[in-house]
Parts: sequence; structure tokens; C-alpha cells
Amino acid sequence: MVNIKVVDQRYHPWVSDMPPGTSPPHSGRHRVPPPPTASNPSAQTLSAPPMAFNRLARGPAFTALAFALIGIAVGFVGWFRPAPHNNQPPAKPSYTEQQTADAKAEVCTAFGQVTHRIDLADAISASSSDRTAKVGAVALARQALDFGSRYLVAKVAEEPATPPDLASAVRQQANALQELLIGYINGASSSDASQQPAQKASNEAADTIRQLCK
Repeated sequence: MVNIKVVDQRYHPWVSDMPPGTSPPHSGRHRVPPPPTASNPSAQTLSAPPMAFNRLARGPAFTALAFALIGIAVGFVGWFRPAPHNNQPPAKPSYTEQQTADAKAEVCTAFGQVTHRIDLADAISASSSDRTAKVGAVALARQALDFGSRYLVAKVAEEPATPPDLASAVRQQANALQELLIGYINGASSSDASQQPAQKASNEAADTIRQLCK
């Protein structure tokens, strides 16, 4: 005779009572899977990738944020940093003897051309007896003073290797010619007292230029 109590202790009741291929009845409880242990390494391996992915995703973001903060800090420092002051005057350009000689020749030639044109205009004005010819001669003299003075200034600017003393004398001559022109436009004649200072300055500058152009 089989001892039923021993069988009940050895086998689970629902395992022996249920036919094969059927599932046990729902007992109203949800079975919770056991936590991963050392004996179940596959469960630990499945939970690791999301943590590693999050770390990799946060890494570039933190790096970009750090570079952005550094850039902002450098920008603020550069904005409020005072600009350096350079109190040293710029170095003067140097020219060779040939360049200086060529510039001197060009300026002296220009002075000779202007002087010749002004002297010719004065001679025509002085020799004209007809009123119409006189007016034309005066207009020619004014053009000679105007174009001549501007031509001298432009020539000195085009020849930076001109000796400084010669360049200074040529500028003084150009200024004196402009002063004479303004006086003539205002109705003054060459013999008027108002024209004498400009005439004297022109004569002195011309004498200096002739001496330097020898």
C-alpha cells in the first residue's frame, strides 16, 4: 500500500494533478523574476549597456559646454583689456643716393617749368596795351599761379625721396603763389601793399630753390 503522505511531501500537488501540456491555474499573483545574481551573468550584462550609453552621450555635451565657457571668458578678457599704446614714432623711410638725386632732378625741373610759365604770363600782361588783350593776359597769369602752385605740391608728393630742405622750399613757394592768386582775385595789383608779403615770400622761396637745385 502506497503511503500517500510521503508522496505528498515528495511532489508538488499541482505538478502531479495537472495533465501534460497544460499550464497551472492563475493564482492571482504575479511571479517576480529573481534579481540577477552571480550565477546569472546574462542579466547583469543586459543592464550594463544603457548606463554606458548614457555616459558616452553626456561626455561630448560636457566637453562642448566647457569649450563654450572658456570662449566666453576669453572674449570678456579681450573686450575689457586695454589696447597697447605704441608711443614710438614710425621709422623714417630711407632712400639711396640715386633715388634722392632722381627726385631732386624731377622737382627742380617742375619748379623751372612753373617759373617760366609765370614769368611769361607776367610779360604778356605788362606788354598788352589793348583792354581785351589785357584781360586775357591777367586770366593767363592767374591760371599760371593756380596750376603752377598745385603742380609743385603734387610733384613733391610724387617724389618722397626729395631732400627735405628742397621739399620745404617748394611748399613755401606754392603757398606764396596761392596767396598772390587770392589777392589778384580780390582785385589787388602786384604793386599793392597787401600783395607785398606774399611776393616777398615767393621771391625768398624761389631763391632758396635755385640754390638747392644747382
